[in-house]
Amino acid sequence: MKVLIVEDDLEIQQLVSYFFSKEGYEVETASDGLEGLRYLKKFKPDLVILDIMLPSLDGKNFTKIVRELPEEYGNPVIIMLTAKTEIEDVLEGLEIGANDYMKKPFDPRELILRSKKFLNNGAKVSKKYIFRDVVVDDDRHLVTEDGREVELSKKEYDLLHLLIRNKGLVLSREKILDKVWNTSYYAGDRSVDIYISKLREKIVSISKNIKTVKGVGYKLEEKR
Repeated sequence: MKVLIVEDDLEIQQLVSYFFSKEGYEVETASDGLEGLRYLKKFKPDLVILDIMLPSLDGKNFTKIVRELPEEYGNPVIIMLTAKTEIEDVLEGLEIGANDYMKKPFDPRELILRSKKFLNNGAKVSKKYIFRDVVVDDDRHLVTEDGREVELSKKEYDLLHLLIRNKGLVLSREKILDKVWNTSYYAGDRSVDIYISKLREKIVSISKNIKTVKGVGYKLEEKR
């Protein structure tokens, strides 16, 4: 397991790093938010221990960027570290995707136990969705076609994910917009049609299986 510790207090950074290393985790550290994002992209950790108040990019915005761009940063467990006066910031962080938080000062042993709980739960619920030669790997937020990685944007990934999970069912444009874009349909909105076209171009092997249901929406049809 890999852990990234993003903390500008060197004493806390070293203390947390020591305890995770002692437990056998592979550890990297960063001292500000932007540096943390760079490490996150190349290190691909399973867990991020994140201070809420950081130079260059705070914990809230760090979390927001990571959750909005999983194709770049993956989907790590994020546990925030916070002072008592920052609780409102932490609550906002939880709303946008952090998994948990701990108030300073804290016992590193409790942090280890909480981290293990999230990591173990994640390992149990990880899923893959398969349609013909296409695999959507939720655990790694990865799509492959006949074993080769397909680069998709977040919206393309979410759209494909929705189609495969509902294969054989007709999905209206209204439902697709609600599930993928979190917005309501209005006449003239061509977002769904545009992204369906993108999927057909990028994943050729199932392009003919993505059927247009005239006047309604789309479905992923199992027949060739």
